[in-house]
Amino acid sequence: MADAIPHPPTAALAATAAGLLIATYLVSALVEYPLPWLGTLGTLVALAVLVVSQLLLAGLLYRRVRRSEDAYSVFFRRATLVGLAVFVVFTAIVLVPEGVALVHRELSGAAATAPWSGVHS
Repeated sequence: MADAIPHPPTAALAATAAGLLIATYLVSALVEYPLPWLGTLGTLVALAVLVVSQLLLAGLLYRRVRRSEDAYSVFFRRATLVGLAVFVVFTAIVLVPEGVALVHRELSGAAATAPWSGVHS
């Protein structure tokens, strides 16, 4: 037990993850809604600073999590589950309207039309 590695504090992990989340949100917002007063060069510089901060925060989070095997496995297990859930939800968002439109066309006896003709009507 002399080689036991101390667990990183949960508050430090949460603060690092929150900082990463905020930086990611700011990058998305700046790309989606550019600030006219910032200009093109200012936007590029701001994005570069935010992306570098994301890189540093991701590295810091990894370094803090890898010290603890329990935290490491839980962190990546949860991340994998969240990623899988996002994949399933996005797939359902794309496929469910098509399936509903197909069933509606089949039940209404409509003539064969283009596959996406009734989805957004």
